Amino acid sequence: MKRDWQRAGWLATFLAASAGCAAPRILGKATLANDQGTPGPGAPAVGVTVNFINLGGTLEESFPTVQTDAKGEYKSPVLAPGKYTVEAELTGYVIERNTVVLKQHGAQKSPFVMKKIKEVKGKSVKEGKDDNIPNPGEVQIKPPD
Repeated sequence: MKRDWQRAGWLATFLAASAGCAAPRILGKATLANDQGTPGPGAPAVGVTVNFINLGGTLEESFPTVQTDAKGEYKSPVLAPGKYTVEAELTGYVIERNTVVLKQHGAQKSPFVMKKIKEVKGKSVKEGKDDNIPNPGEVQIKPPD
C-alpha cells in the first residue's frame, strides 16, 4: 500500500513538473509608433504579419507565419529550439526584425514597435531637368550603326 502511494506521489510530481515546461514558442505584442517613432499609448498593431525564420533549420521548418490579433499580440506555433530572426511586416510601416534564441522549453518574448514609413516628396519636372533626368518620351535612342 505504501509503495502505491509512493508511485502516485512520483507520478503527480512528474506531471506537475512537465506541466510547468512550456513548449518552445516566441510571443509578443506589436504596437504602432507615433510620428516621433515612440510607441503611442494604447495603439496595438492589428493584422501585422510575423515571420519566424529558423537560421539553422531546414527550408520546410524555416518560415512559419502568424498575424497579430485585435490586441496586437501574437504567439508562434511550437518551434524547434534554435536561433530565429523574427520579422514584423505591416503595409505602410518599416519592417522590424529581432533575433531570438529558443531553448528546449519555454517561451521567449519579442515585442515590436512599428514605425510609419516617412513619405518623401517626388521631384517635379523642373527639378528633373535641373538634375538632367529625362522625362518619358524625351529619351532619344539612336539605332546602331
